Formats: sequence, structure tokens, C-alpha cells
Amino acid sequence: MPWCSSKTTDVIQPQIAKIDYTITIKTGDRENSTTNGPVYINIFGRDNQSTGYILLTNSPNDKSFRQGSIETLQIKAIDIGKPRSIIIRHEDDINGWFLDYVEISVNKFLIRFVANRWLNTKKNDRQLSVELFGSEQSDSAAYTIEVQTGNEQIEPLDSPVYAQLYGATTKTPKLFLEPKTACFARDSCENFDISTNNIGEIRKIVIGHEGNGAVSDWHLKNVKIQTTDEQLKFDVNKWLSRTKYDQKLSIELNRNERRPPSPTIVTYLVKIQTVDTEQTDRIDNIEMSIQGSTGQIDKFSLKDHMKSDLDQFQVEHADIGNIESITIGFNDDNKRQAAWLLESVDIETKETVYHFQAQCWLSNRLGSNSSWITIRPDKNNDYINYSVSIKTGKSNITSNVILCIYGDKKTTKLFPLRTIKNGTKVKFDKDDYFEFDLKDINVGKIEKINIGHDGQGNEQKWLLKSVRIEKNDEHYVFQADRTLSENEGNFIDLLPLEKKQVLYKITTVTNSADESATDSGVFMIIYGDNDRTKQFQLITTEQDPETFFQKGNTDNFEFNLDDVGEIRKINVRLDGKGFHPIWHLDTVRIQKGSEIYKFNADKVLGLSLQEIDLTPTPTEKPSAPPSIKRQSQENMVYKVSVRFGTLQQTANDDHDGNLYLIIVGKRGQTKKMPLPVNEKGEIEFKTNDVGKVSKIFLGQDDTRHQVVWHIDNLVIKRGAEITTFNVERSIEANTEIELKPSPIKKSSDIDYEIKTVTGDKTYEGGITFKIRGEFGITTISLSQTVSGEKPFQSKATDEFKYRKNDVGKIKRLIIEYNGTKTDNFWHLKTVQIIKADECYNFHANVRLDYSEQKIVLHPTDQRKEDFVQTELRRLKENLHCESLKMRRPPHKAHEPFVYNDLKPYFDTSNVENAIHEPLEHQAGYYTRVTALRIVEPWEAHGMDYGVNYELLKQRRLRGHSAKRLLPTRNGMMLLPPPSLPFGGQITHINPTKVDRSRSSVSSKSRPTARYSNQQSQATTMVYLCYCLTIKTDESIDRTQGSTHLPEFPCVTMEKPSEYHRPLTLNDVSNIRSYIRSHSALRANCQKEKDYKRTQDDFYRMQLDSVAGHHPRTRDNMVRVYRSYLGTTPGSRKAVRDLCDQLPLNATKTTVESTV
Repeated sequence: MPWCSSKTTDVIQPQIAKIDYTITIKTGDRENSTTNGPVYINIFGRDNQSTGYILLTNSPNDKSFRQGSIETLQIKAIDIGKPRSIIIRHEDDINGWFLDYVEISVNKFLIRFVANRWLNTKKNDRQLSVELFGSEQSDSAAYTIEVQTGNEQIEPLDSPVYAQLYGATTKTPKLFLEPKTACFARDSCENFDISTNNIGEIRKIVIGHEGNGAVSDWHLKNVKIQTTDEQLKFDVNKWLSRTKYDQKLSIELNRNERRPPSPTIVTYLVKIQTVDTEQTDRIDNIEMSIQGSTGQIDKFSLKDHMKSDLDQFQVEHADIGNIESITIGFNDDNKRQAAWLLESVDIETKETVYHFQAQCWLSNRLGSNSSWITIRPDKNNDYINYSVSIKTGKSNITSNVILCIYGDKKTTKLFPLRTIKNGTKVKFDKDDYFEFDLKDINVGKIEKINIGHDGQGNEQKWLLKSVRIEKNDEHYVFQADRTLSENEGNFIDLLPLEKKQVLYKITTVTNSADESATDSGVFMIIYGDNDRTKQFQLITTEQDPETFFQKGNTDNFEFNLDDVGEIRKINVRLDGKGFHPIWHLDTVRIQKGSEIYKFNADKVLGLSLQEIDLTPTPTEKPSAPPSIKRQSQENMVYKVSVRFGTLQQTANDDHDGNLYLIIVGKRGQTKKMPLPVNEKGEIEFKTNDVGKVSKIFLGQDDTRHQVVWHIDNLVIKRGAEITTFNVERSIEANTEIELKPSPIKKSSDIDYEIKTVTGDKTYEGGITFKIRGEFGITTISLSQTVSGEKPFQSKATDEFKYRKNDVGKIKRLIIEYNGTKTDNFWHLKTVQIIKADECYNFHANVRLDYSEQKIVLHPTDQRKEDFVQTELRRLKENLHCESLKMRRPPHKAHEPFVYNDLKPYFDTSNVENAIHEPLEHQAGYYTRVTALRIVEPWEAHGMDYGVNYELLKQRRLRGHSAKRLLPTRNGMMLLPPPSLPFGGQITHINPTKVDRSRSSVSSKSRPTARYSNQQSQATTMVYLCYCLTIKTDESIDRTQGSTHLPEFPCVTMEKPSEYHRPLTLNDVSNIRSYIRSHSALRANCQKEKDYKRTQDDFYRMQLDSVAGHHPRTRDNMVRVYRSYLGTTPGSRKAVRDLCDQLPLNATKTTVESTV
């Protein structure tokens, strides 16, 4: 056979032509929405032809897709025609990525793929990839989805809800319905406006939830979808749950073409409340329309109905579903100026009342748009708060003041400035300052305001100096300095002042102690006498953020911010993110021009204290020339009397609470004077005379101890002048408050009529009443009744009458028990105090005895209910009553007596401890008392003083008969000293002193005193009554258990600032979210610690030498590593990283280099 040539020939493969694709990706502006991992995209065209996955980042660590960014990329890929769908994913499983949309430009097509969702392992469906369907921008569609939860829902759903629409041409991706606040509660109706690809005519929808929340049972009532062409409604009335109905989390709803039923006629009861104002002409052509979820009531005239300030009428119309908004106003064809002050509108239909709070002027003065308003019900509006401050000069107007705010997006309604912040009616006096809280839609950035009054005549003149508006974190100042009158113009347009920018040089010093550094974000706000800055982060673009705020570091920053004038204070906040959210701040220094401000902090910011306010320390300034500022050389003696609140037990003499006082008068002010108050609350000092006292500044500087001063009022005596300041608040470190004199009533006597109602048992003893009012306190000892009968008899109503000084309006009542017998108590039910024409009722229902000698009561119309205390006292009373039902039976002769009185189960010491302070442990040793009083002394002693296995071995050999030979005293077993367990030696019997920390303090720290040089065999111990001082072996393990109950721990919790108020059921979901976010933050820190600890254990246990094992057993050894060390999320990650990269011939050096 001839040989064949083996010469090879190169085969040229045909290359597929590639074209250019322009891809634009927008990352959403959500917090922590940046991805740090590689991003891939796969584009699909006709016949499922695809480009394959294409990497969109330059490197695995490329951070192009940051929060709120828009990235445009150029790639080359095969031509697939018109893109129909894409699959986009990223590989950052630590940080979530919020994808807004993707746009692809190719072959003259511009296709947008709307995502508007998270790609995160902890949110939505917890997926890092998503399939999106595109449409051209001119062919996109908007859908309004309304979801109604049924009345069988108990708790709000805590699981991501999604909907997916299927149409005639294509389908949408999963559309996650994320409300702004917690929703999907019982009988709630939520609306979502969604923009996505056009799917044509809707054929069906799939709606459900992921089922990964704490509450994953959802009763769905119905779903409505509104498009530009049609409205569909799908009735469901089913549970979407893993445990109820068909145990499915989603449901498919198909379109069912049905003729709509004949409309149902419904009666709408409309109530319109207006405000009575002085108006020259009456508006007759007022009209109104009502918009509902399934229709609307067209405009109808209110001419025949508007006859008084409160008008009520009925409207018969077809059912329009749930009322969503109303539109009300007027058209004036006479070209005359007209105005109408609308307060509110109520509409009642089908046992449902919709309340629309208007509180606005409707006027054609600013155009026809201002005479109409559209209002949503109170529960559906999205109003924000506007804090408005107005400073006036000479003024004598009695007319209505009106304000309108214009923004770059919207315009507010015409606000009537009638009520200030404290709820009182405003009176625009001259040279005054007024603050208002207003609510309306967010207008965006404020561009101008229109303000004025409707007064007529020469007498109605108003000098407006300035207006200040704050909304969210924005603040605007409008300078007027103009008189508004009929001749010069009642209204004026004001533009916000352009804020001057200055350079702030900020220096922070971190403490040099261990664990002082932080990798969290640090934010600051600077407050001045003229303005305040926005919140800004201490960061620079020139230096790596990880180098800031390290142990002992001094960090410098420079910012161009608004000029706030003289700096009064700063706010420093830690966002709590990162692996070490704790920062020990020493000092802060701010230089603004030639002014330097220093702030001493020495505070640790963390999860419990995330922000602090700091005031500048006094700095020496050059004294002003005498011609510019002249200070009085006269000195005056000031006597200051401080009255502390009920929470202040002492005057804090043992602490360095830096309480200070600054007195301001007509002739100047004093320097900052320390206020070292004694127990009587009085202090006297001599300083410059400021004249008549006009106000004071009371505050507390930073202190090493967390001292809080609870002050009721403060009285300053300046010669014969007495000035009183009602404080009634707590003063913490680094806080300062400004107080103006309070009206004080001259002391005068008045009759107090007191009525008390006693319970079932007679009380023999004294009772003292301390009545606290707005002008002071008076003390009354109840001894003699009006009728002369003995007080506090069983079921008696006693009347007392005393003449004491008038304390004004009564705020609280302090009742003190003066009895001396332990078994004598007073059951007080109610108290009534009548003073002149004022009557105060106090509901008590408490027992005052030797252990509970004091109670504080508030009037029923003022007191804050302490439900916990009430329930604890009720529980204590019930336990006592039930225990009295137990009767000891007679003991029959020659029969065992095993009566069980169940006394431990009726023990009220735990309840007493919760009501009062933790109880002190009694002296002596305690055994584990059971219901039958059965105890084994040796077992109890062993549990108290450790576990010694040699002794246990000896005890097993000791027979039962040996125990019978032990001596007894009064039926109580005595323990001989020579056989004291665990090597202990009796040195002294101390019946009075109690060792309260024998489980945690070593024997070296216990006092020892020899009773005798020779140990006597006759020394015995009463096991249940005496406390022994023992010298024991240091090797004893004292952590194996004890029969002694530990003291009740005192748990302190820091509530968020927004929850310093009575909580309702609506706050549960927000509190759960708050706890969940903080738990996740602490979990990340713990995960990092476990990761580092496991790595150290891996090398310490020499587990890196896996090559030393037999090849057959290496895999099993790796499994043992995972089971033994991988007990927490952090340790499992460490073991996985170490084992996955462990070579067969591994050593410690190679493993460290590999990892």
C-alpha cells in the first residue's frame, strides 16, 4: 500500500461579522445601590438568537455602576437584528444593585428595557440576574395597578409583592410593587404607577409575593389595572400562603370579558366647613366634582347649598368606588377679586367617611388656578411639613395674612396664617416673631413666595421684616423690610436671598485608645446665629476614605458652605455602616476666616449613640473699645434657687455635672457661671449687674459621667426683684436651653377639699399629701376628717379640709405612707381634690405598705397611663388572693404528711422587683426549694462551689447508710467541717456579712479572718442560715452551675427619637424594620470577627498540613474541618475559603500565599 502524504492544510474558518452596540445603563438613586462586581449582558433577538454573555466592566473590581450614575458603553457583538429581550446579571453578592433601566442603540433601533428593581440576595426575589423585555421609547406604556387587601388579614404583609402582565405581543418582567411606607394591611388599598414595555392588549396577570418575610400570609381581595385605553378588575378573595388554601404564593388571573352590571345608585352625604371671615361680597358660583376609583361625579353647583359656615347636603349618583380626590372652587366672570376660606370637606357613603383637610384660601387674585384646589383624603395624601418663621416690625393689622410658596415643580395652596405652632390664634403684634407649621405637597426647590394681607384702609399697615422657610433639609431666607398696606400694596413677591459661601477648615482628632477608629461615614451640620449648613460628609476626593478616622489620627477637611454667621453648635453623626461602626471622637476644630472654634467631645459614637451636638468652648476674644461696648462695673448679688423634678433623687453632688447659668438683662449679660447646686438647691454668687432679668441660658457642658439634670423651675432673686423660670425638662450633657420669665402668682391661701376612698381593710397610720402645681408645692398631713370620725376605715369615704397656699393648676399628687407596722397597709381606691371651682380626680387602686411607701398620681385628664405598673400590681393582687384560698389540712397520726402549699408558685418577689427596685438577697446559703421542700444538701453545695469529679467519685462510694449517720439540729442536716468539698477549709462563721459575688470573684478578694488558730472538730455549719468565708483551691471550675438566683439585670434601651411618644399598632412594622436593619448591621460586624477568629484557629490547630494525611482520608478530613469550625456564617465563609483553595501538598506558607 503506498504511503500517503501527511502534509497538513490550514482550514480558514468563516468569521462572523460584528457590529457596534451602544448600551446605556442607569443605576437607581437608592441608598447602597452600587455594585462592585462584574456585570454581564446577553442580548436576544429574532428566533432566540443571542450575542452570548458580554462583560460590561473593564476588570472584576471596576466600580463603574455607582449610585445614581448613567454609564454609556460601546461593545461589539454579532448582529441579531432588533433586540427583543436581555438577561443582565452581576456577581456582587455582598452589595445590592438597583437597576433603573438599560437602553440599547443598534441598527437605528433605540430600545429601552425598564427594570426598576433590586438585583440583591436580600431584597425582592433575591436574584442577581433578571430577564427584561424591551420596547421603543415611543412605544412604552404606563400602567396603574391598584391592589386591595382583604379584611381577613391580621398583620401587614412583610414580603415583597410582584405582578407580571402578559399581553398579546409580549410580557413584562416581574414588577415589584414597593410602597413608600409599610402597607398591604387589613382593608388597605394601594396604588402603584409603573412605566414598562408595551405588551399590547392585556390577556392575563400573575400576582403574588416571595414569602420570605416575617408575615407571609396574604389575603388578596382584588386587583385593578388601568391603562390609557381600558380598565380591568380581577376579583380574587383568596389566601396566598404556604399554609392556607392551596398553599401557593401566586395566582394567575385571566381576562374575562363580561358586560358591566347596571350601575348602583349611591347616596353621598357632603359636609363643607368654611371659616367665618369678614368679606364684602359673597361667592355664589362654587362648584365641586368627586373622583373615584371606578368613575367620577362631574361638576355640580353648590349655590343652593352654601348658606352657613357648616353646610350639609346629599348627592345621588352611580357608585364611583373608593373616593380618591375632590376638586372644588369657583369661576368669577365679573373680573372682580374674590376669596373664600375653606376649612374641610367630609363625604360619607356606604358607612365610610372620607375627610379632606383643606385649610386654604381660594382666590382669583393670583389667577384662575388659585381659585380651584384638588384634595386627596387625609390617609392618602403625600404632604410634607413647611416650618415658616415670620419676623414683623410695626404692626396694627387685624386682617387675614396669606402665604403662597412657588417651587420649580409645583405651587402650594394659599395658606391662611391663623394659628401658630402651639395651637393658639395668632395676633400680629409689633416687633414680634411667629412660627407656623404648614402641610402641603412638595414643590421642589423654592423659587419665590407671595405674602400679604387683605386689610383695607390706612390703619391696616403691616411692617414685614423677614420670612424663613424650612422643608426637609432645605432652608430659605426672604428679606422684606417693607410696609404692606392698601396704598403701597397688600401683597409682595419675595425671592430667596443668595447665600454667601465661605471656606470652613475642619479638623477632627480621634482618640488614641484601642478600638477608637471607624470605617463608617461621618456627617456634620454647622449651626450659626443666622443660618445653618446642609448635612455634609467629612470626606475628600484626594485621599482614600479608609485612611480617615484611624486611632490617634488628626484629619483635616475643607468645604465651601453657606455662611451661618457666628457658630453656635455643630451636629456630628455616624451612619453606622462598615465593619467597625464605633468612633471615639476627642475634639473638633473649625476655622472660618479669622474665627476659630474648638469643640471638646471625648465621646464614643456607635449604635447606641449615633449623633451628638457640640457647643464651642469659650475662647478669648479681644475686648471691644469702651466706646463700642461698655460693660457695667457695678456688681450685684444673685440668689438662685433650683427645684428639681421627681426623677432627680439628689443634687448630683458626687458627680461633675457641669451645669452652668447665663443671666441676660437690659444692661448686658453675665459670663458663663458654674452652678454647683447643693442639696437644698440654692446658690449665691456675685457678678456684674445686668439690670432687670429678661432671659437666661441654662445648660450643661461635657462631663465624664452621664449626668442628667431634671429641673422643674428656677428662681433668681436680684435684690427685691424675683424672677421665676418654669423649666420642666431634662438637661443632658452638651445641651443649652433659652428660657424667658414665667408669670408667677403671688402666694395666697386657699381651701383644699380632699376626698379619699379606702378599700376593704382598715388602715391605722398617717398619710401625707404633697400637691405639686404650676406655682409650687404644698404639704398636707391627713389626720382629722371633717366629720371628726377616725379616717381610713374599711370601705369608708373620708373628707378633709385644709387651708394652704395656692399652687395653681395641680399637675401631680405625691402620697407618702407613714405606717410603722409591716402588716398594716392602706388600700387607696380614688382621690378627689376640690380647689375653688376646680376639681381634680385621681384614680389610684394601689396598696401602700411598708415596702411601697410612696406613689405619684396625675389627674385623670392629665396623667400618662403606666399600663405596665398597673398590670404588675394587678398580678401581685391576684397572686395574693389565690394563695389565701389554700388551706392547710389536718395531719393524721401515723401517716406521712406531704401537703403541698404551692407557695413558690405564688411568690410575688419577682413582681415586687419589677415594680420597685431589685430586691437584696438575704444572708446565708439557699438550696433549690421545691414545692414539697425536698433538697439534697450535698448536691446544692456542689452546684454552688464547683464540680470536682474526684469528690463525685468518692460520693458514689459512700452508701446511703453513711448519710443517716450525719448529725442533725432541729431536723436540719449538719455538714462536718473536715469533709468540706473541693479542698475548702472553714476559717470563720460570719452570720451577718453576705458574699454576693462568690460566683465571679476569686477567693483572694474575699475577706478572711481566723476565728481560732486550731481548727475544732466541733465546728458545725447551719447550712441555710450562715455565710462561710472559705479558702478554696484556685483550680475549681465555678461555671458549672449554682442554686442561687442571680440579681435581675437592668436592661437599658435607647429608643429612636421618633418614638418618644405613645406607640400604636401602626408603628409595629416600622419598629420591626428598625430592629431588622440594626440586627443586620451587628451581624455583619460579628461575621467579620468570626471570619478572622476561624482563620487564626485554622493555623493554630495545624489544619493547613492536609498533605500529611493519607490521600483516601483527605476529603473526609476537609469535611471534618467544615463541621468542626463552620458553626457561624463568618466561620463557615472562612473555612470555605481556606478549604477550597487548599492544595494537596499544602503548607502554611503556601496556604497564606494562595489566600
